[in-house]
Amino acid sequence: MPRPPRTTFHGWYLVVGLGVTTIVSYGISQYLFGVLVVPIQHDLGWSRATISGAYSLGLVFSGLLGLVIGRLVDRYGARVLMSAGSLLGALTLLLLSRMTEVWQLYVLWSGCLGLAMALTLYPVTFTVVANWFQRRRGAALATLTVIGGLSSPIYIPFAGYLVARLGWRGALPVLAATALLIALPIHALLVRRRPEDLGLLPDGEPPPEGHDLDQVGGQRLRAALHQPAFWTLMVATALSSAGYSVLLAHLIAYLIGRGYDPVFAAGVFGLTGLASLPGRFIFNLISDRFGPQLLLGLCLGLQSLSIFLLLAAGPFAFLVAFIAVYGTAFGAISPLRASVLADHFGRLAYGAITSVQGVPAGIFAGLGPFLAGLLYDLLGGYGLAFLLTAAVFLAASVAVFATPRPAARMAAA
Repeated sequence: MPRPPRTTFHGWYLVVGLGVTTIVSYGISQYLFGVLVVPIQHDLGWSRATISGAYSLGLVFSGLLGLVIGRLVDRYGARVLMSAGSLLGALTLLLLSRMTEVWQLYVLWSGCLGLAMALTLYPVTFTVVANWFQRRRGAALATLTVIGGLSSPIYIPFAGYLVARLGWRGALPVLAATALLIALPIHALLVRRRPEDLGLLPDGEPPPEGHDLDQVGGQRLRAALHQPAFWTLMVATALSSAGYSVLLAHLIAYLIGRGYDPVFAAGVFGLTGLASLPGRFIFNLISDRFGPQLLLGLCLGLQSLSIFLLLAAGPFAFLVAFIAVYGTAFGAISPLRASVLADHFGRLAYGAITSVQGVPAGIFAGLGPFLAGLLYDLLGGYGLAFLLTAAVFLAASVAVFATPRPAARMAAA
């Protein structure tokens, strides 16, 4: 017999819980790397390209794994997968704290942490939330990313402080403990597959008489592959992932090279996370009026503009402007992209669709930091690398504007 509706829809507990685990999961992986580049280079003498290559390969591996993980999430749910990812991430950081050879960096960061990222980051959490909400999907995704957006302002300065006080080897076990004590219990205790498993419909609506709870609307992957929108959105995601990963891996090192204190440089990246919070809510609140697709293209264009502000960041005012523009646009992009995909394709195979789109995104995200590190080693600076980053953000914006609008929104499917 179906359970009666709860006073507070479990989906909202899920959104808040996944927001908290997102803070931790990004904090011990993608946001951590930029803090470690310079200390590892000074300690072990490896080149910038060698170090960033491990980060790049990890992103590629994570994207490729998404093909399998997305299908598993659609079929079985994310609880066991996300719990395993939190445990693996913590154990990997403990092992990284003892590495002495380049091959260990590649096995641990590229392989083990790459798998942990594939199991715990936004592609999985968005799939879970998209399955729990339809009418209020935009609000749910905005709430998730507002909470998750605290990852960079919390973890980047925190990691920078730990590295300054304990060294990079001493900092990693402390960060590993946060995954074990915070993310792992939430994933294990709170995550559920779909509201239908609790006798409800998305948004907490009780099922009408005679409704088949096994029916889930949307397109299957094979049908989505025949839509031009699938391919243009995939191009946009791949290009923007390349630009985003370049900044994740190299922004702190760039600012240190411009003469800023390492802890301050880490704090700047953290401030972009704070600046992202208004964007996560404002753009998603107005998306019903203007459409998430239009706003997504606009935000990608703003990210391109922000890179020029960064390159002019000798005067402190330009650095502040970069933080404001990049952070605001960055905050809006993830939930807007999730809404655009749901509008086009629904929730039936959301995990499989996003995982296929994640493969080129992972490859491009991996190439970006490696090529930026290589250009730094060859030219002694990041100028050309960041100009190319601005170009790929602009190209991603063009791809979104070239995407056909959905004939009928699939959000209610």
